[in-house]
Amino acid sequence: MGSFETQARGLLGTIRTGHVAARALAVADSRVFVRALFLASAVRLGVLGGLRHGRSFAELVAVTRCTRPERLRAWLSVGVELHELDVRSDRYVVRGRRARALADGDPLLQAHYRSMLDYQSGAYDELASLLRADPSTGRVDLDEHAAVIAEVSLAAAPFVTPYLDRIVDELRPGRALDVGCGTGVYVRAMLDADPLLTVDGIDLAAGVIDDARERLQTAGLGNRANLVAGDIRSWEPDPARRFDLVTLLNDVYYFPEPERAALYERLGGFLTDDGELVVVTMTRAGSIASAHLHFMLACEAGAASLPERGEVPADLRRAGYVVVEDEALVPTEPFVAVRARRAAPR
Repeated sequence: MGSFETQARGLLGTIRTGHVAARALAVADSRVFVRALFLASAVRLGVLGGLRHGRSFAELVAVTRCTRPERLRAWLSVGVELHELDVRSDRYVVRGRRARALADGDPLLQAHYRSMLDYQSGAYDELASLLRADPSTGRVDLDEHAAVIAEVSLAAAPFVTPYLDRIVDELRPGRALDVGCGTGVYVRAMLDADPLLTVDGIDLAAGVIDDARERLQTAGLGNRANLVAGDIRSWEPDPARRFDLVTLLNDVYYFPEPERAALYERLGGFLTDDGELVVVTMTRAGSIASAHLHFMLACEAGAASLPERGEVPADLRRAGYVVVEDEALVPTEPFVAVRARRAAPR
């Protein structure tokens, strides 16, 4: 029997077993999965930067401190078959578009792939035990991977930053407060939007705050930014300090849903008479990304969850606000921004 006939009979046997289309899709899925695993492990291993100009196998053994070279060679062969790597003159070099961007140090892309191994797959891997867990228990990714989570959230920055530019231009605030400021990217965006603005920021993750302070200092903006590590639910600003703008950007879902109206009410006490509160968040449902994020949040210890589409404005009104703007920021995602002002006292 020739090879062609063998292959034909194999294909025919596959067809007869049924679910041919589903099996073909599963094969395609597995290839995407393997690519993601390879790139995520390459980021964690930290070797792609050195492959921009190529490295020999011996050099890779040395730089990875490898004691099992057969495993390293097998791993490299996966990258070659994926066309993420190439071998030229016995030297491994980056080839694929993703691998080249990672080798160039794209921070968002690196965080994206690192998060796949660090925490994104964990809730799915542990689903059975999470479904049967005590109500008070869950994953602790928000504590263990705070820095990576903060970096991954910057995928929304190209949409949030121009929105903040417009808000700052309209309000001309003298002082702003960014709640859950994370990496400080939005603190910087507001500072860049108005050279007269001063911004305070607060975040639970002390290490993330330290990094943000250093970035702002390096950018020459440290004297206009005041970042602190703490919990906004108990933090008290200087009694004489009030804010013309308070922002909650990509973080309201970390607060339990029953506490959000009270949080908004508390933040209202920090606002000037004409000040505004801005809430920017992914909502549910409406996309794969939204459903995935909501699932991961639901698996965390505590009561994190994405708000429903109309939940934010409804909670703001219960907290004594008038909603002045409610709009979608991302065309393909249920990602919204809501602006509100304290209602005038009766």
